[in-house]
Amino acid sequence: MIEKRNLSEQVYFYLRKKIISNELTPGSRVNYDDIISELGISKTPVRDALYLLQQDGLVEIKERSGTFVNTPKVQDVKEVYDIRNALERQAVNLAMENMTKADIEKMLNKAIKVEETLNDSSVETFVESDREFHRTLILWSKNQRLIKLMESLDAQLQWISVITATSSERPKETNAMHKRIIAAMLHSNKKIAQDLMEEHIEEAKQITLKEFI
Repeated sequence: MIEKRNLSEQVYFYLRKKIISNELTPGSRVNYDDIISELGISKTPVRDALYLLQQDGLVEIKERSGTFVNTPKVQDVKEVYDIRNALERQAVNLAMENMTKADIEKMLNKAIKVEETLNDSSVETFVESDREFHRTLILWSKNQRLIKLMESLDAQLQWISVITATSSERPKETNAMHKRIIAAMLHSNKKIAQDLMEEHIEEAKQITLKEFI
């Protein structure tokens, strides 16, 4: 049962979580009646939530056939990562204007701690630390529109990651790049920090695209 307050938004996040966790698998049909019965709500908030998910690119609403969970395609990967690249490059720029040296050093200490536990922790633990690194810079941009755009994009990135593999060396390489970006920030070298972020995301894009070939 879902609370009545902000009902459409709550249904949206509920269904989004099911999609990005692969409970609702790519290509599967979204059954209105099942959701209505499961949550004890009317059809209207479900319809509104699915419309929002369609805007995110996570579902496709076909007028005569029904609503289906989208399957990520090569073009989806390219578009999502290209937009991410532009937004996170700007996030670095704005974050460096708002963060103190102590704030940046705190990020570095976290990256060092992650490095120390990479061999013992699960892939899921690393993925969360990776998301925290990027989320921290985005929040420090203090640009609400950028933050909102990245929230929508994050759902699509998680959705894409459900069907991609993670190599055993990828966490170490990713964390090493995080440390390089932070080091450039500590030295107040905005261009290098931005260029490294762009390189970091482009590399992730290429690795992801290989899963679709």
